[in-house]
Amino acid sequence: METRPNNSEESNLAIPSGNLRLPLDWTVSLVMLVVALLLCLRWNVAINFDLSIYLEICFYLIVVAVAATLVLVVGRELVNAIRKTPIASGTQDTRLAVYSCIARSLFLFFLCSWIYTHIKTGVLIGGDDGNDLWLREVDRWILGDDVWLIARRFLPDASSGFFSFIYFAFAPSLLISILYLACAGNVARARKLTTAILVGYFIGVLSYFLIPAYGPAFIFESATCETLSPNTYDLQVRLLKTTSEVSEAPATAIVLPWMYIAAFPSLHFSHVIILAWYFRFSKLTLVASSVFVFLTGISTVYFAWHYGVDLLGGIAVACLAILVTEKFSVISIPLFGHSSGGDDG
Repeated sequence: METRPNNSEESNLAIPSGNLRLPLDWTVSLVMLVVALLLCLRWNVAINFDLSIYLEICFYLIVVAVAATLVLVVGRELVNAIRKTPIASGTQDTRLAVYSCIARSLFLFFLCSWIYTHIKTGVLIGGDDGNDLWLREVDRWILGDDVWLIARRFLPDASSGFFSFIYFAFAPSLLISILYLACAGNVARARKLTTAILVGYFIGVLSYFLIPAYGPAFIFESATCETLSPNTYDLQVRLLKTTSEVSEAPATAIVLPWMYIAAFPSLHFSHVIILAWYFRFSKLTLVASSVFVFLTGISTVYFAWHYGVDLLGGIAVACLAILVTEKFSVISIPLFGHSSGGDDG
């Protein structure tokens, strides 16, 4: 009579199962790196990166962000001292946790920015297939006219300097927000903000390929901002030049940091929405961040960086990035067989 092995013998012979658990921010960074390498191979884009320019920009952003964060932290301490409001010790993280959060956030932010640049270089290789005309018509159907013309009717030319400052405050504001949250004793929120920004970068840069377009400032004569802000106009000319260089000779072009264009969706707008979401812990921060979102949206269309519909796309990217960040803090990758682990969120 044939006998079957008992349960203990079966368990000893079974293939071990387990999961590799990776934090979401590191997972997104690694996946972005793989995508960038694959796309560079697909387009034959040489990874000729001007490291000196990139390091110079990173150094400048970090110095500005650290200085502004110190001002905000000192100001907060002064306000608390005047009001005699003690800070709850239970909300404070250790110095090691704060410093490690800052180092990790800065590293991943700049790493993903570097990877994002390489992915973005190939968006417009081969042209936009008329998508700019289509996006412009969508704007006109919704608003009745070009969104940049509407914005310029209501805003005086004298406000161009202010809105130019708002638009270029984008990257420093993200870093200042991350550093401030960490220094204020909310490492968990700072890490979530960083992760959501990275997820937004990944979703946004891939969505560029769904509707590749230049943006109104680079296509339509009526959208030029040469008389409004010569500095912004000069930058737009440089961006168009570097984008065209990669499109014409991808194998020999030098890849420059953040120097490429793509219209739909607006990651500028999506990221300030993400910032506002994680700064809603008080009425003051909620109002300040909401005003910044509003002004960024205006500056984005005022200088014709984006179509109005691009802002809607930015809202969608922000909502999806926040949803993913809130639901998944860790990504679990099966190594052998099937794991019976719980939810990764």
